[in-house]
Amino acid sequence: MASRGEQFFITSSYSRIIARELRLHERELPALLRGTGLPLSVLQPGDQTVLSGNQQLRIIQNARAINDSPLLGLQLGLQLQPSAHGPIGYLALSSPDLLTALQALRDFLPLRIAFAQLGLELKRDWLKCTLQVRLDAPAAERRMLLECFALLLQALVQSVLGTPPEGARFEFAFPAPDYRSSYGDFFHAPVRFSQTHSQLVLPAGLAYTANASGDDPDAYRLAQDLCHKLLAEVPSQSLSTTDQVRRLLLSRPTGAANEEDIARALFVSKRTLARRLAREGSGYRQLREQVLAELAAEHLRDSRLGVDSVAELLGYHDAANFRRAFHRWFGMAPREFRLAASK
Repeated sequence: MASRGEQFFITSSYSRIIARELRLHERELPALLRGTGLPLSVLQPGDQTVLSGNQQLRIIQNARAINDSPLLGLQLGLQLQPSAHGPIGYLALSSPDLLTALQALRDFLPLRIAFAQLGLELKRDWLKCTLQVRLDAPAAERRMLLECFALLLQALVQSVLGTPPEGARFEFAFPAPDYRSSYGDFFHAPVRFSQTHSQLVLPAGLAYTANASGDDPDAYRLAQDLCHKLLAEVPSQSLSTTDQVRRLLLSRPTGAANEEDIARALFVSKRTLARRLAREGSGYRQLREQVLAELAAEHLRDSRLGVDSVAELLGYHDAANFRRAFHRWFGMAPREFRLAASK
């Protein structure tokens, strides 16, 4: 009979987050996967392998052997920004209010982390967000998973509200760890230990607070839909460094990663990345420009967004800079391009 850990699954992207947080180099990656039976390809950008709960648990145990810092779970949790969860994160960030965002996380997170479950209960005074890890794990690993889950929740709430929630508190069902004094460096609300449930408790009045993460949620969703459409056109198992970089640029919010971030995601130095791209007749800046140009053209052809809105979605805080870049890419102004495309 299969164990409960074999029944649950999790996408390989979270193992890549662990490898990046540990700052592993290519030659060190096998140690992270030891005992899992997984190939090194699961740690490459774009891999879509589904891991069992047991395999993910073994990776966490290997990570603790590589880095024995008691703060590892908290440090990993800081990496779990909403964008780390793919379309689910974007859906949550595009929700009209906090409660709807939390409901999106509750309903769709199990599609990426089957052993993670979020319960929501809205009463007159409190909105309780209960965290459950349905995986048979030793106490230390279970605590790490709950720390990560709680920080994921904190990141989403703060992204929607635009500020740490006043009057909130975290409660954990495990005893206070030896490093409890460090919790204040990670959590932006009071923390209680040895409670009945692990949960984030929010004042009920915050439930219908409007989303502050963007002025135009429809435009944000449109931007992410386009990125995922283009991303689907890149081979997921390509051995090309160029394709891997392109996938990374399309899978992250525009402007959210620089060349050093991309190199780290591939577990190589910036110099090694540049050398591999050069061998393929490419380069980071060239690829970034190609991606920006492609996104700009698609937005102007297939949407009703204004030029200033397109500039903002592509990370240009000054629309004039976007217009100059667009003219460099296409030899014409954005409005001229849109007019020609409509004929």
